[in-house]
Amino acid sequence: MKKPYGGITNVSKYLLEQYGDKGVLVKRGRSILMNQMSMEQISGRRTRNCSVVAVARVVDYYRQTMKLPGIPEDIHVLYRFVEEVAQAYGYTDKRGTMPFFIAGITRETFKQYGIKARCRGVYVWSFEKHVVREISAGRPVIMNIARGFYKDHTIVVAGYSIWKVGDKLYPMLRVIDGWKSGIHYIDYEAFSTDISQSIFGSFNTTIIS
Repeated sequence: MKKPYGGITNVSKYLLEQYGDKGVLVKRGRSILMNQMSMEQISGRRTRNCSVVAVARVVDYYRQTMKLPGIPEDIHVLYRFVEEVAQAYGYTDKRGTMPFFIAGITRETFKQYGIKARCRGVYVWSFEKHVVREISAGRPVIMNIARGFYKDHTIVVAGYSIWKVGDKLYPMLRVIDGWKSGIHYIDYEAFSTDISQSIFGSFNTTIIS
């Protein structure tokens, strides 16, 4: 029985069950510390607001790490502001957010607080360029996924690690998925093959200048 590529809590156990051998940690990438509350805890309700929550998480992270002035310290207050920005981009509870607008919503939120941010959606991505490079630079990545375990869902990538099973390497993404609080993992290899027919989803990068 093939296991889902996401929602993993115990990497060693997952690798053993999925690939039939013990995994060895080859590289422990940087872990970005940021708010790990669930979508419901941040917004106060259960709805299709994963992208709005992800943007609020990222803005809150930069506020803390770069000591950015003017941004509310309470993520609940910040969330409400991001939601207003998202509504101008067509967000509704029923429909959620169009993934193409995530970068615009992030950029606009920072702009409202007088901060210049370079945000872009990446639709053809690579693990090395859009995960390793961004995370190593201390920049979380917003990831929208169209298929499989996280179908039509937006999460935040806050770290990665690389494991070896036999003679094959398996990158694991450390993510905050918002369905539950805390950290979960994605088997990047299984995820990539899950979308082999086409590129379904996007990575959204943010650089504060």
